[in-house]
Amino acid sequence: MDDHRDELDAPVAGDGTRGAARYAGPPRTLEELAGPSVELATTWLRGAEAVGGRQRRATQRLGDLLADESGLDLAVSFIDRVLRAESDRVAAEQLTAVISGSRAPAFLSAADRALLALGARLAPRLPWPTMPLARRRLRALVGHLVVDATPRSLEQRLRHAREAGEGLNLNLLGEAVLGDEEATRRRDATVAMLRRGDVDYVSIKVSSVVGRINPWDHEHAEQRIVERLRPLCRAAVEADPPVFVNLDLEEYRDLDLTVAAFRRLLDEEELLGLSAGLALQAYVPDALPILEELLDWADARRRRGGADVRLRLVKGANLSMERVEAEMRGWTPAPYATKHETDANYRRLLDHAVRPERLGATRLGIASHNLLDQALAWTLAQARGVTDRVDVEMLQGMAPGLAEAVRATTGGIRLYTPVVDPADFDAAVSYLVRRLEEAATSGNFLRRLSDEGPGALDAEVAGLQASLAGRHEVAVGPRRTQDRHAEQRRGVLPAFVNEPDTDPALAA
Repeated sequence: MDDHRDELDAPVAGDGTRGAARYAGPPRTLEELAGPSVELATTWLRGAEAVGGRQRRATQRLGDLLADESGLDLAVSFIDRVLRAESDRVAAEQLTAVISGSRAPAFLSAADRALLALGARLAPRLPWPTMPLARRRLRALVGHLVVDATPRSLEQRLRHAREAGEGLNLNLLGEAVLGDEEATRRRDATVAMLRRGDVDYVSIKVSSVVGRINPWDHEHAEQRIVERLRPLCRAAVEADPPVFVNLDLEEYRDLDLTVAAFRRLLDEEELLGLSAGLALQAYVPDALPILEELLDWADARRRRGGADVRLRLVKGANLSMERVEAEMRGWTPAPYATKHETDANYRRLLDHAVRPERLGATRLGIASHNLLDQALAWTLAQARGVTDRVDVEMLQGMAPGLAEAVRATTGGIRLYTPVVDPADFDAAVSYLVRRLEEAATSGNFLRRLSDEGPGALDAEVAGLQASLAGRHEVAVGPRRTQDRHAEQRRGVLPAFVNEPDTDPALAA
C-alpha cells in the first residue's frame, strides 16, 4: 500500500481517481478538512453505487436485511437457536418455532423463502437430512462475512484478495476459553495458519488463547499472557515471509492487562524485530491517554532497534455486553454514554495521531465503515504528508461495494476477515450476531445507508461538524472511579440499594 502515495495533497476527481491539482496551502486542521472530506466521501458513495457483480449483491442483501422490520430478529434467532444446536432434532424444533413466530422475511429471495417454509414443515418429521441442508444454505448466505478455514477455501480467498489488491487480517474465531487445553488448541491453530506462507497478517484475542485469566492478580495474569503468546510471536518472526500479529481488544476489563502484556512482550530482545499491533477502542474515554502512551513507547522501542508498531483505531463492538455487565454489577458503563461522544473521541484520536512527529515508529489502521471517518482520515493524512503511515480497514463482506470504492482511491485496503473451521462453525455464531446487531443499530452508517440511500451522507454531515466542534470537550479517563480505599461510610438510605461489586479492572 505504499507505492501510490507520492501525490500527498492531490484531491480526488469525480471518477474516484487522483487529480493533478493540489489543495492551495493544504488545510491542516480537522475543521478545515471537513469540506474536502465530505466531497471525498460523496465520490466514494457514487463509486460504490457503480460497483457490480458479487460485491453489489452482497451489499444489497445486507441492506435488505437491515431494512426489513423482522430481518434482524429472524437472522439472529436462526443463527443463535438453529445453527448453534448440535442435535438435528433440537435444531428442527427450533427452526419450526422460529419460522412459526415470524412473517416471511423480505430480505430473502422468493426461492429461499419457499425453502425456509418447506424446511420448517419437513424438519420435525425428517430432521435428517433437512437440517444439514438448512445449515449449508445459511452458511452460503453468510459466507461473505466468514471465511471457511479449510486449506482449499482459505487458499482461494487469499488468492482472490491478492488479485483484487486487498490485504486480509485473518482472525480464527473463538470465544473466551476456560481451560488451558482449548486455549493451546486455539493458539496452535493460529500458528499453523500463519505458517502457510500466503498469510501475512493475523489477529488474536487474549481471552481466546489464555484460559482462566484472573483480573485480581494483574502481575501474574500479565506474565501468563506473555508466556502463552511468546511461541506464536516467535513463529510469526520465523515465518517466511514474517507475519504481522495484531491483538484485538473486546472487554474493558482486559484493556490495561492487554496493553501491559503487549508492551512487555514486544520489549523482549528476541521480539524487537516483530511488527505487531493493537486495537484501540474509541468508545472508551481511556483511549486517548493509552494512545499517547503507546506512541511514545513505540518511538522508544524504535530507538532500541525495534520494528514498527501498528495501532488499529476502532469505534468498539461490544457496547451491549458492556452495558449488561455494568447493570448487573452496579457499575457505570465503561464506554461513553452517547454515539456523539464516541464519534468525537474517534476524530480526536485521529487528530492526535495523524502527524509526522507521532507516526515515526507507528502505523495507523483506520477501521470504520463510516465513509466520513475514512475520508477525514485520508484527507488529513494527505494534508499532513503521512499517507504512507495510514491504512484503510473495513470488515470482510459487510460493505464490499464501499470497500472497493475506497480502495480505488487509496490504492489498498485491509479487510478484517473472520475464519472458522466448518466443524467449529458455532464459534461464528456470536460474531455474526454482534455484527448484525451493530449494523442494525440506530445511527450506524450502514443502517442509515440501507434506510436513506445516498441521503445517509447528508445526515452524517451534521454529526461530523458537531463532533469536530466538541471533540476537546468529551471526557478523558475511566468513567468508573470506584476506589474502596477512599470511600466514606454511607448514612441511612431511603431504600435498599445493592452495593456495587468491586471492579478489578481499576488500578485502585
